[in-house]
Amino acid sequence: MLFLYIYVCVLFFTNAATCRGRFHDLLDKVGNELVAETDEGMSAEPWQGPWRYLGKATDGKEVYMPYLGLGTWGYDSDRAYEAAKLALGLGYRHIDTAYGYNNQEGVGKAVRESGIPREYIFITSKIPGGLLLGEAIAALETNLDQLRMKYMDLVLLHFPCDENMKGGRKLRQDDWRALEKFYKEGKAKAIGVSHYCKRHVQDILEISTLPIAVNQVQYHVGMGMAGPNATDDKKYMEQQGILYQSFSPLCGPCGKGHDELIKGELVSEIGKKHNKTGAQVSLKWLIQHGIPVIPKSDNEEHLRNNLDIFDWQLGLVDMFKLDSATSPAVAGGFSGTSGDCDIP
Repeated sequence: MLFLYIYVCVLFFTNAATCRGRFHDLLDKVGNELVAETDEGMSAEPWQGPWRYLGKATDGKEVYMPYLGLGTWGYDSDRAYEAAKLALGLGYRHIDTAYGYNNQEGVGKAVRESGIPREYIFITSKIPGGLLLGEAIAALETNLDQLRMKYMDLVLLHFPCDENMKGGRKLRQDDWRALEKFYKEGKAKAIGVSHYCKRHVQDILEISTLPIAVNQVQYHVGMGMAGPNATDDKKYMEQQGILYQSFSPLCGPCGKGHDELIKGELVSEIGKKHNKTGAQVSLKWLIQHGIPVIPKSDNEEHLRNNLDIFDWQLGLVDMFKLDSATSPAVAGGFSGTSGDCDIP
């Protein structure tokens, strides 16, 4: 049936975008029929936790992002599929992926097979930095093709440059224009950036006609006292009304065996008072500061624990201790120990 449709579509529709859209509609229908047969017991409820408002989509509807999502950085497509499938079954409704993760097929498959209405699931994806306008548009279309979706809820410029440090003002502006085009076509409900510092954002603001909804950066306990370079100019982002979102909230890039934010003395002692784990304390610190998080895990117990961070509060003394912590510092940036403000 699918092969017959492809033939008819190519024969009668000269517009590739129209053909692609109709093909995705058919895939959704087939996927939903398969789900009805195999996953009838899975809960199809919307997100039950708190949200953050991002703005309005091109159709005028308000866009909200769940405070908690599933990160998939470092997972191949098969592992991302298994992690997303497990997370969605537990109640997660926010999954973060990217063009550069090479796992969007797995994420899309998990969403289609979940039986959960697409509008209940918030999908974040990203395109590489340092692209020309046409290249950026092509990367965005590739994201949709790999996910087999008609739209993404949030699309980010992944870096201010490419992996070879090729970037600069003009390319950042080209990439942003591609995101605005995608938004205006209804293929992205909100758009933003990642790893961006003040001067990178200023390049965008020179030409933008739409707001930057999000800046996704590394931020976790140990960085509360860090300066603007380490935090990618956190205070400036907040002044501009750009939502500051944390990736690696448990400091995944800190290195193998580095579990200070999971089993460290500070978070563990605070956790004992609340009957919570150290990881839950680390995530809760971010949530209480109004910062959404996307911890990565494919372990059911960890995924369940990460969900259990909303119906309790850290006290003022706890927050002060966590705010004052200076370890672990930011890691994994281009310089290894700083943020991304040295990117040209």
